[in-house]
Amino acid sequence: MGFENFALPEIISSNIASLGWEKPTHIQDLVLAPALEGSDILGGAPTGTGKSGAFLIPALVQCLKKGATGVPRVLILEPTRELGLQICEVAEKLSFGTELSCGTVIGGGDREAQRDLVADLVVATPGRLGEVLRKGWLDPDSIEMLIIDEADRMLDLGFYDEVKGLASRLVNRSQTMLFSATLEGAGIQGFASELLNDPFEVRVGVGGESDEKLPELLKSRAYYADSPEKKVSILLHLLSTTRNRALIFVRTKDRVSLLAGRLKRAGFTFATLQGDFSQAERNAAISRFKEGEVSLLIATDVAARGLDLPEVQWVYNFDLPRQAIIYVHRAGRTARAGASGVVVSFVERSEIATLERIERYTGRDIERRQIKGLCAAFPLAPEEKTLGRRSGRAATQGQGGFDRKGKEEEKKRVKLRHRVLKNKGKPDFAAKRARKAALAQAREEKKAALAAKKAAKPNE
Repeated sequence: MGFENFALPEIISSNIASLGWEKPTHIQDLVLAPALEGSDILGGAPTGTGKSGAFLIPALVQCLKKGATGVPRVLILEPTRELGLQICEVAEKLSFGTELSCGTVIGGGDREAQRDLVADLVVATPGRLGEVLRKGWLDPDSIEMLIIDEADRMLDLGFYDEVKGLASRLVNRSQTMLFSATLEGAGIQGFASELLNDPFEVRVGVGGESDEKLPELLKSRAYYADSPEKKVSILLHLLSTTRNRALIFVRTKDRVSLLAGRLKRAGFTFATLQGDFSQAERNAAISRFKEGEVSLLIATDVAARGLDLPEVQWVYNFDLPRQAIIYVHRAGRTARAGASGVVVSFVERSEIATLERIERYTGRDIERRQIKGLCAAFPLAPEEKTLGRRSGRAATQGQGGFDRKGKEEEKKRVKLRHRVLKNKGKPDFAAKRARKAALAQAREEKKAALAAKKAAKPNE
């Protein structure tokens, strides 16, 4: 089924085509019809499956029915400012050529601009939106549609009470949509039961958090690094041989600075993204990467989820994440929408067990690789060393020895009585008496034989 089957306004259909969306994704195919009819939606799908289009298209169609007013009618809640900017950018592309407008109310943004905001769609983060509402800069009575995106992430960041409080003030809303990567847990169910009215529920590969799996066309590789310096050497080698757009994830902002210094000395150009950046710094870093000014983006996990960074072919885990779900979020930045991609992890000895946990969680093997002359193979586990050793004569017999007899061939052990054990090592007088008696009898028999022989001679 294509987008033409949803009877969308011509301008929206034209903009969808200009974005290169040839046909709806699975989540869009399931959600668009009931959402366009005005039903509440409870949608679950892993990242990178097109959830933003699933709620933005119905929102824009609803706004077009009344025309542009400049008064906020659709409120979209996002957990982070990066996601807020991304969603607003997509909304502007989908509404191009119309008079509809989209604005943001997000942390780090210009408060004066947010106070005087004129927009039909407002994309907001809960913290800043709460401030704007308290100051009376936005009228909650004008909101007709509420969309909560990345609800599970919202819970992770502690926005449960804020979102519930905000929703309770939107008394005139007629439609609510809630989307999440996972629909399990008391928090998500609480959102759904309190905010949605007889929702149309859609689950695409979602049951619990563990249902967030790796993209189908993703290749997973790992290299053993026996020191942090070895990680740098392997990374520089791979970057020199691939030369593709790549995300490099590190654990802390300090390690961002250290790695940036090494890459700069090696002649690479890149952008960096970390948690303490101002909004202007964030926007600049993402823009440089998106527009192709740089092909590398070094980031902490602030960029691991939700950012729509196009045409990322490689994801490097310079620091292996401690949690498997973070690995999935990082890997989800590549191999999106049917494209192929590669995630590469650098693993120290102490992290081998973590790598194995990630394999169990994702249900996918991670290919262990080595580079001749640069990095060694992964050390074998003790049981692997045993299984992989060369078979010798002892091993080939199955018993670990030289033709050891089976149990049925072994001599039966005789149980010794106490009196036998007590007299062990002492003279056996009974045996001696028996031998003496036997000797005496033999002598008597011999004498009798001689006497009989003598008696027989005179008659001869």
